[in-house]
Amino acid sequence: MEFVTPNLTNLLTTAVGFILFVWVLAKFAWGPILTLLDQRRDAIQGDYAAAEKNLEEAEQLRGEFESKLHDIKVIEREKVQEAVKRGEGLAASIVAKANEDAVQKVAKAEEDIELETQQAQLVLRDSVVAMAIGAAEKVIGERLDDQLHRRLIQEYIDSIGPGSAPHA
Repeated sequence: MEFVTPNLTNLLTTAVGFILFVWVLAKFAWGPILTLLDQRRDAIQGDYAAAEKNLEEAEQLRGEFESKLHDIKVIEREKVQEAVKRGEGLAASIVAKANEDAVQKVAKAEEDIELETQQAQLVLRDSVVAMAIGAAEKVIGERLDDQLHRRLIQEYIDSIGPGSAPHA
């Protein structure tokens, strides 16, 4: 039964050693260990606070970025609409210019046709005068004054007027 009776010497030595160990730890180790743990806790809290601050800044920057992106898209839409309007205006001016050129060409062509018609009438009149003089010379058998013939035929043609044909 040795196990049941405590050995007082062992017990006292163990207790004194334990107390001495706790006192040495308290004197030399607990302070630096607790200080180290406090510093570590403060560092972790500082890192956590910095991370939260960075997260808030990132969220703020994200909001600013999205706002600027939206503004850029609005500006882009406005620029596209402006370019479309300029293109439509340019197309309209090109069409108007083409229409104006076409009207001018038609008017010029009508003027040219009128001029050609007048010239053809003059040539026809001169031809009729020449044929009438020739016919009068054959009928009379002698040559009368050319200027007198032309004047007589011109008076006859003028009396008939444009658009009416001479009666044979």
